[in-house]
Amino acid sequence: MLHLFNKVYMTFDDNIDCHTNRYVISAEKGNAMHQELQTTYRGTLLNYSHSVNAMKTKFNGMIGFFNDVRLKSNSLGKIIIYCDSQAFLELVTIWLKTMLPFADEDAIQKYVDIYLHHEKIIANTQLQPTHTLDLTQLNSGLGDVKGYFRVQGALDLDTIKEWDLNLSIELLLGEYFAGADTHEDKLLDTYLKFLKRFYKEVFTDAREGAALNLLNTNQQEALGYTADDVNLNADNVFEGITPLAPFADSEVFVEKPTANNGAVNIMNIDNLSSEKQTALKELVKDLYDFQNSPSPDYFMNHLDKAVKSTLSKSDFDTIITETVNSPSSLSYIPRFDIGNINYSFLQYLFSLKKSDDTDTLGKYRLFANS
Repeated sequence: MLHLFNKVYMTFDDNIDCHTNRYVISAEKGNAMHQELQTTYRGTLLNYSHSVNAMKTKFNGMIGFFNDVRLKSNSLGKIIIYCDSQAFLELVTIWLKTMLPFADEDAIQKYVDIYLHHEKIIANTQLQPTHTLDLTQLNSGLGDVKGYFRVQGALDLDTIKEWDLNLSIELLLGEYFAGADTHEDKLLDTYLKFLKRFYKEVFTDAREGAALNLLNTNQQEALGYTADDVNLNADNVFEGITPLAPFADSEVFVEKPTANNGAVNIMNIDNLSSEKQTALKELVKDLYDFQNSPSPDYFMNHLDKAVKSTLSKSDFDTIITETVNSPSSLSYIPRFDIGNINYSFLQYLFSLKKSDDTDTLGKYRLFANS
């Protein structure tokens, strides 16, 4: 999916999930939903049309459409705009022309090509948890991206500024690497969210693996506990197992997480004490050693920054400089977010920064707020 702003995403119409709140713009699938089906699924079909022009007519222009999407997202949370190839081409060029006023047609073509490459890579793999893309639309491309970019008009920028949107991490990083700081506060806030989720995923995955292997005698011997210490019927199965005590901490791990909230919501690292940070890191290292996995030390060194309520500019500079020069496996982007951002474009930006290609980076500057 392509993240646009706040919790709004855009993707192709062969990936429609009726459990999501959604708009559909598609010659084939932009139709009303049978009333009986509306009550069957958790998601709501918010609006639909057979073309971008038809959707524009409904809302008296594209700014009206995006405003409706914005307002619905404010009240409903995550929203996905499903498009056929033509609608995707039109919307993506309009959006990028508005967000990136310094970009030329080559820069936009590169962005779109990288996005399509990224979607091809994660389609039909473990990175797509449920619905996977039919590659037909992706392999056929979007057509004349440069031509549409030349003729498309941008959205009214004054209105966009008034909305104070949370923009995509890849666009915020592009601006940072270009040497601009117009959206610096947004960048620091957004990056901290990803950093927190990265560490939550690391610890949650390790905790899940330890729970699945509680009866594994190799794990028991490696960590120093026995089967007699294990109570599988306990609400917290780690309780009473001394070597796994950091995973039993109810202030860090929610004992009975709410259904459908995902892994990110079953751990709290906010303001985690240095003692608890150390205990968790040492336990994860022990588990990695037991599994003969590479030491996690190389990506654990920024946990102390992730537990804070704000990320300072100096801490961000430290992390991102390290990432550019010797990137970790996911550059502190959690695996479950790979489908929600243009991760391949992030890697492109890192490469441009490392080679000090200021001319190309300058094309990816965001609009100025003033």
